[in-house]
Amino acid sequence: MPDNLLDNLNPEQREAVQYLDKPLLVLAGAGSGKTRVLIYKIAHLLQKGLVKPQEILAVTFTNKAANEMRQRAELLVESQITGMWIGTFHSICARILRKEANHIGHSRNFTIYDVDDQIKQIQRIMEFLNIDQKIVKPRQVQYVISKNKNKLKNAPDFEKAATNFIDQKIANVFWEYEAALSRNNAFDFDDLLIKPLDLFTQNENILTKYQDSLKYILVDEYQDTNRAQYHFIKMLSAKHRRICVVGDEDQSIYRWRGADIENILSFEQDFPDCKIIRLEQNYRSTQTILNAANSLVAKNQQRLGKYLWSEKEVGEQIRIIPAPSEVGEARHILKIISEMQSLGTYTLNDIAVLYRTNAQSRAIEDQLRRSKTPYKLVGGTKFYERKEIKDILAYLKLLVNPNDSVSLRRVINFPTRGIGEISIQHIENFGREKEITLYDAVMDAETIPQLSTAAKGSLKHFVDQIENFRVKISQITAYELAQEVIETFNLRSQYQHSDMFEDKARFENVNELLNSIAIFTETNADDNASLEVYLQEVSLLTDIDYWDPENNAVTLMTLHSAKGLEFPIIIITGMEDGLFPISRALENDQDLEEERRLFYVGMTRAKDHLFLLWAQRRFGFQNSEYGMAYKNVPSRFLKEIPEGYIVRPYSVQTGQEWDRNDGSNHRQTDIDFYYEDKFITLDEPLLDYSIYSVGQWVVHDDFGKGQILGIGKSGNGTKLTILFARNQLKKIIAEYANIQIVD
Repeated sequence: MPDNLLDNLNPEQREAVQYLDKPLLVLAGAGSGKTRVLIYKIAHLLQKGLVKPQEILAVTFTNKAANEMRQRAELLVESQITGMWIGTFHSICARILRKEANHIGHSRNFTIYDVDDQIKQIQRIMEFLNIDQKIVKPRQVQYVISKNKNKLKNAPDFEKAATNFIDQKIANVFWEYEAALSRNNAFDFDDLLIKPLDLFTQNENILTKYQDSLKYILVDEYQDTNRAQYHFIKMLSAKHRRICVVGDEDQSIYRWRGADIENILSFEQDFPDCKIIRLEQNYRSTQTILNAANSLVAKNQQRLGKYLWSEKEVGEQIRIIPAPSEVGEARHILKIISEMQSLGTYTLNDIAVLYRTNAQSRAIEDQLRRSKTPYKLVGGTKFYERKEIKDILAYLKLLVNPNDSVSLRRVINFPTRGIGEISIQHIENFGREKEITLYDAVMDAETIPQLSTAAKGSLKHFVDQIENFRVKISQITAYELAQEVIETFNLRSQYQHSDMFEDKARFENVNELLNSIAIFTETNADDNASLEVYLQEVSLLTDIDYWDPENNAVTLMTLHSAKGLEFPIIIITGMEDGLFPISRALENDQDLEEERRLFYVGMTRAKDHLFLLWAQRRFGFQNSEYGMAYKNVPSRFLKEIPEGYIVRPYSVQTGQEWDRNDGSNHRQTDIDFYYEDKFITLDEPLLDYSIYSVGQWVVHDDFGKGQILGIGKSGNGTKLTILFARNQLKKIIAEYANIQIVD
């Protein structure tokens, strides 16, 4: 690395890179070059010979970010960096557990359970405990257990606090779930963070070993750490205190999954001798976008404070666009895409559509498909969560860890080998009586009297095949092993000759899985290309790791998924109170502040153009039982953006101006209603003395319950447009129909 390379940094970035001996908090605003600081700091440490690569711990929040950080650091130092501890919290902790798991009662070949695996294990436990899964949902149990683990609360802690029937049932499952993980030699995602803390607490010499070997610690996205991650970093840095955390409290958006903003807000209390450096120069967005974002987030109380500025041009004002419905909103998106492409400087790859909830993508996808506009969806069904892929991975997991009962249960009768559910229950009962694992019970199947001779023979053949492959783990590559497993158990051929479209897709997916294992084997040929490591990498992938920025297509994703990314053009949809901010956040100041931070994150993804859309009526988010539309008001966040940074929106139909105060001064005739793939113009409203109002619920003798969408006058009386149950749209005369207003 050239001596003058730090000249490429601005003064604050350079100061952050060169400050080494004491704790450092870098408050890095959106687009201010925080990743650049971390990369240059790694290169600076290595160039000056202050540490060796294996003495650096650099923690990021995605595998994608970790790989990019390593590659860019290698370019700076002009050599390959080997041995550096760089990755996500989960991957770093898994690496430690692979070395030390025997100290806490596990072996190094443990399995990592994803959410689907956890739920399947919980379902088995609930069946065993005779807990009605209609009353207590397995997914609810998984969520509660995970939430408590994130707060460092175990089964005994939860049981002590359980005061109602549901919690007491969950406490029983919690105990059995932890015991099952231990029997299965498995960790869930939360365990990957918690178990190293147990390891360090119970074995001071192991903690000292890692404190001495990891001499400089860097943490990215510190505002998103949870309590377990906070304690992990604090324990490792307690001895040498050479720690640099980089984050932005204004981008803390994961409270719902355990992130604690207090970790960054109280860093100065945890490390009284720390230095705080603010990175406020933004290299991404126009000043107009930054001014609007600054004004918005300044309304939050939980912040340390910073003000973003840019040397870029002032830029265009932010456009706020009301739409008649979610379909109209999607059609506006098509118009924006067409307009931006007509400028000649942008491609589809430069455009991202962001939304608060995944359900919002449906209407947008429908319109993009109809217009034949290419798009890529982040956060849909992930490749490694497809059935045919999980089936193969279950076989491979079983080879590495035969105690993994979830994987064993998945494959024991797939493809079909005559082992039905009743036979599996007999095997499980036998295992419980003998206090052995499910796999050991399968190996002893010949001694289980309830099993038929055919079932016993089938199980013996299955076990012989698994054991044969287990011997080969150390003899052939992960790719060769996977290929043999797929062929031996017919995991691909069953799809090959099918005429069904789904099976053809599954066949291609199996081939793609083999390609991924081949690439992994080749890439890691000189390092660790074991099947065990491959399975670990796959289990720790996140949504954004699936995103390919090279494909020329519009990107659709949630606001949460967009964090860390940037696009020239950002379109944020669903800017309505109750949707964004989400309704459950409206009564809690902390939740509302997080929603505001989420909007701030969305705004600051935009480089050049920012569009904010809201639908005056939307299906599916309220009154979903009847499939009704409901009347919206624009998000309160839109009203928090100062006038000078926005273009005041106009109705597409009439050009009438939108009222910033309540969004209600548009005429009823301005609103088109989308019904059965066509627009219907609603009626002129009655005057204020009418007993009826838009949005009101009524009951009709023949049609049942319905919602008033339009009110007008006719020669015969008051004309109501009502959407009833089963999507029946009716226009009736109120004076001649027997309808009752629902209070």
